Amino acid sequence: MAKNTLFNFLFTNEATVQLPQGHKLVLDSNKESHKYYRIECHKPVHVIVKDKENLYTLDKHHISVYQHEYRDNPKLSQYHYTAEFTNQLGGHYRLHVYFNAFDNLLPNITFEEKTNNGYELVDSKDLKSQFIHLALKHTDPLIKKLRQQHNEAIRVLETRYNECDERLAQHFDSQKEDTIGALQITKEACDILRKLIPLVRSSNYPKFLRFHEMAARSLRERHSIQVAADATSQIENLNNTSINVHENISSHVEVTSQNAASSKEEVPPADITCSQAEEAATANITFSQVEEAAAADVAVLPKIKTNSSKKSNTQTAHELELELKKLSSQFAKLTEAPKEVQAKKIERLLAKTYGISLLYERQINVKDLQQIQKIRRGLHALGANLLPNLLFNKQFELASLLTSFHPLLRDEKYLRVALQTRNSKLLDFILEYGDIDVNNLPVTVRKTSYPSAVHACFYEDSSSNSMTECFSVLIKHGGSLFAPDNKNKDLPLAYSILSSDTHPLFKALQMNRDKTINSIDFLKNLIVLLRAYLERNDLSVSELNSIELELKRFEVELEALQNPQLSDSSSRYLTKRANSLEEKYFGSLINKLKKDPNIIAVNRELQIATSKLASKLTKAQRRQGCIAATNNLENLDKLLEGIDMTDMDFDFIKTEVLKNLNNNLQLIEKKSQLIDVQKEITRYQIYSRRGGRKYRELLREQDTLLQEIKRLESENSLNLNSEDLENTLEALESITETLESLNGMSSLLTRFSSLFASIAQATPALPADEAEEADFALLDLDGNNPKKAALG
Repeated sequence: MAKNTLFNFLFTNEATVQLPQGHKLVLDSNKESHKYYRIECHKPVHVIVKDKENLYTLDKHHISVYQHEYRDNPKLSQYHYTAEFTNQLGGHYRLHVYFNAFDNLLPNITFEEKTNNGYELVDSKDLKSQFIHLALKHTDPLIKKLRQQHNEAIRVLETRYNECDERLAQHFDSQKEDTIGALQITKEACDILRKLIPLVRSSNYPKFLRFHEMAARSLRERHSIQVAADATSQIENLNNTSINVHENISSHVEVTSQNAASSKEEVPPADITCSQAEEAATANITFSQVEEAAAADVAVLPKIKTNSSKKSNTQTAHELELELKKLSSQFAKLTEAPKEVQAKKIERLLAKTYGISLLYERQINVKDLQQIQKIRRGLHALGANLLPNLLFNKQFELASLLTSFHPLLRDEKYLRVALQTRNSKLLDFILEYGDIDVNNLPVTVRKTSYPSAVHACFYEDSSSNSMTECFSVLIKHGGSLFAPDNKNKDLPLAYSILSSDTHPLFKALQMNRDKTINSIDFLKNLIVLLRAYLERNDLSVSELNSIELELKRFEVELEALQNPQLSDSSSRYLTKRANSLEEKYFGSLINKLKKDPNIIAVNRELQIATSKLASKLTKAQRRQGCIAATNNLENLDKLLEGIDMTDMDFDFIKTEVLKNLNNNLQLIEKKSQLIDVQKEITRYQIYSRRGGRKYRELLREQDTLLQEIKRLESENSLNLNSEDLENTLEALESITETLESLNGMSSLLTRFSSLFASIAQATPALPADEAEEADFALLDLDGNNPKKAALG
């Protein structure tokens, strides 16, 4: 469970938060008593979503922001959009669309119908794109506005705290004995920190708060003791006056015995007078002299300590004095130490200032606080100078030790410098330790303002100013590729990158495959977003066709990723190895091949056929096939070292790819048919096999399939043994030395054309190709022994 900083912002700024016109903020709780804010959106005017059977009219909608985030429960994500509909028959329906803290759409969209027993899920596949479009339209601008206000609130509070801390330092540096003044500033610092802590995820501000709370308690106690001492002094003066009065009265009494008796009787009245005077004096002090202290949240005055406690306090005060002298000495040595030593010891010394403050809280006086505050401020000044020094000298490991100073990284200058200098390691450090919202925090780079670091990195990229490494770091830390591209009709940045044949930032996606092009969630979100964009009216026919084509490609890749037969560790390793070869040798050629409509169509057929074949094999068979495919990939790596694929003619390569994709498709289909035939053969008992017409037909069909498989595999000659590979490498060396023309490479490409099947299918489809390239190492292709083949 994590605190929802957006909820906390709304809670602490409920009266001042700015919402779009027609919106209303309501604090509520659900059936499980989870608190949440409901942001009621303006009443819709004739908004309809429809499928083939129903028209759903939007009745009302809102956005829910829960107090706590639960990663395992999408219903308690950072916020979600809820819409209620009525269809043409009067049925009531409810939609939920969920978002995470990075404003990324979560895949589990729910559409439910209201029944007598509650709500029941309804199939909404045909409505999903319309739902996404509706949710984004009403959440995106609102959440961006709230994020901006949230970040501004943090900035203001951090500025106020720094100013307050500076005033407190100046107050202590002035050596003033003004306890009330110091207490008021300390209380102000505590109030600011209490407002700031719920809004950020940093663990440093709570440490600052504990120190200031300790200082406030100590100052209150010191002030109380001082006030009590003043009250005691006044009481003693009043007591002396009372005794003198009684002595004057007794001198006028003539009877000695009565005088002695009255003297005994007058002692209690003297004590009573003293007690009454003390109460009166204390009451007067509480009302007048301590009025300011009470306003500063000063505690009730404690009783005056006894002599024995004073003696104990004297001893403790001496220990405190020694600790402070030792602390001062250590601080002085640290200021002269090398930066490496400072980085390793500064946090320990800061912790010691907090420890002394807590341990001797009841004994610390204003002078002691002045000394502790001076050391603490000195350490903060030292750390504030040390942090940028270490960062710009690339001593990131040492900089990571300065945990108390990491909130300083929220200053825009750090982010700006990292982006302007293209310092990806600095950027990585800032995002790792700075608690920065890369998707919503504005940043200015080279005098140009951008709505976020992601946009800055995207638009600042050029051939002379590559931002690939920085863009990769932003993706790593949650940078959203679904942010709108303002220069491409607000289509997602991911689409602008993936729809280009040679976009320079595509490499950043390859560097984060698990979060982008190899991520099921990423592709799902991209697909539903693009489907929603197709509902817009401002796109041309050519733009709509381009989006449709890209959608088909993304759907093929998504289907491959979701293939359960290819989710084991061996297949994942093969995918990773193939990705490595893809990036090493083929560059932008891959994207261009993947986007070709003909290749997309054949790839889709290959996905279906591969999935069908894989479902007929055992885990052991698939594992053995992966081993064979791994060997083939190693052979490929050796072959490709001598070929420059980037200079080859694309049309020629495309022709070879299509030829071999179709070859592989036929090969997979034949193997799948062979498994079915062999299963039928094994059903016939030995005594019934002779002369059986059906049995003989199956044998003939098996022979035919085996011959066809053999022929297809002869054309798919990637499965080389070591001797063949050695001969091929020798031939390759000779070819590359003597043949410069495309025709010279043609024979080589024909011989190893199955390589391009792997290229075309790319990451998702690659394991399927490898499975069929390796023959799964299981099917016995010797038609002379059907029984043996059947057992294979």
